[in-house]
Amino acid sequence: MHILHYIDGIEAGNLLSDHLLRLAAAQREYADVRTVTQSDRFTSVLADSPADIIHIHACWDYKAARCARQAAGKGLPVVLSPHWGLDTRIRTTEQRLTKRTKALLYQAKTVRCADALLVTNEREKQDILGLGWTKRIDVVADSVLDSRQSDDRMAQQTLAFYRKVCDTRYQLAMTAMEREAIPSLLHAGLAQEPAHNLLPSDQLLNLRSLHPEQWKRILLYADDEGIRDIIDDGISRLQIQAPDIDTTAIRRYALLAPKETRSVDTKELSGNQFLRRQRLNDNLNREETLVREIAVMLANTQRIEQEGNLSLRQLADLYTAIKYNDYDEDRLGEVLRHMRIYRYARRIIQVLSEKIQLKEGFMPFAPLNDRQTRKIIKRNYNQRH
Repeated sequence: MHILHYIDGIEAGNLLSDHLLRLAAAQREYADVRTVTQSDRFTSVLADSPADIIHIHACWDYKAARCARQAAGKGLPVVLSPHWGLDTRIRTTEQRLTKRTKALLYQAKTVRCADALLVTNEREKQDILGLGWTKRIDVVADSVLDSRQSDDRMAQQTLAFYRKVCDTRYQLAMTAMEREAIPSLLHAGLAQEPAHNLLPSDQLLNLRSLHPEQWKRILLYADDEGIRDIIDDGISRLQIQAPDIDTTAIRRYALLAPKETRSVDTKELSGNQFLRRQRLNDNLNREETLVREIAVMLANTQRIEQEGNLSLRQLADLYTAIKYNDYDEDRLGEVLRHMRIYRYARRIIQVLSEKIQLKEGFMPFAPLNDRQTRKIIKRNYNQRH
């Protein structure tokens, strides 16, 4: 792991300086560590020295806030240690008006842009939680202030905190190879036909080339999208030698925007879709059960998708219903036009072709790949943590 610490300056006899010097020295037993101060050019150091995590040791300092935003803008993990700078007493008695202004201008934004905060005890954590700026806060005792804490233990606990941050934001580290593996595994896991020739050779080669860290990210993603069982089935059917990773044992923060993984396979339209339900009822006979179910699934998909919460689990349910049921495709198109979601349904067919490899022969109507389709994918499947 490559760690870059930022502090406004190193001073002999200063408690914060002593803390950082002891922390960095202990961390060097396990990782590559570098420290920069205000006197250094943070941008050039960041460009010259690769960093897996940026640790900012400052509060109320504008240069530190700028460095945090710069690193976050580059997609790097940023953690912040305010070192009691956000304590109620310090905020309300020391330069109270100045700090209130700084909080409005940049300090609150800096806390929110950080992936997590690291503090020295539970009271400091509770004080910061009271501000409502973030919920992602961990505690590691400071060996300078707590004689029960050793430098080595402080370093190891801090490194575990860094790993927790990185495992929470794993999506930002996913490579194109990992992202291409998801549709392949979903396609294989959902297949109801014989396993022979489920995937082309290049996709199989891609899957067999993945290393354990890549598999960890894929399986974490499968957990968050509600498709772990399907991915496991795909791995088994393709006889891929994937590592056995217990992702439930991996420490992570709760997702800021968790996906909706309950099935869209419901019997009635949900929410305030009375008019659409009426159009569906007016246009269907009781015998057309499958057409009705797929139409309802597509309508419910639209509601969930517009909130940015459409998971791959729900796409998988829709894929199975569309591909493996015998229904009148022309009639489905008529019903969807009557419900005024036909163009939307064509966009979802395009999403299914990209995310689960739905093939042309199984599409009930032609896919539509337009600007709105790209927005659907961006809104629901862009990197998030």
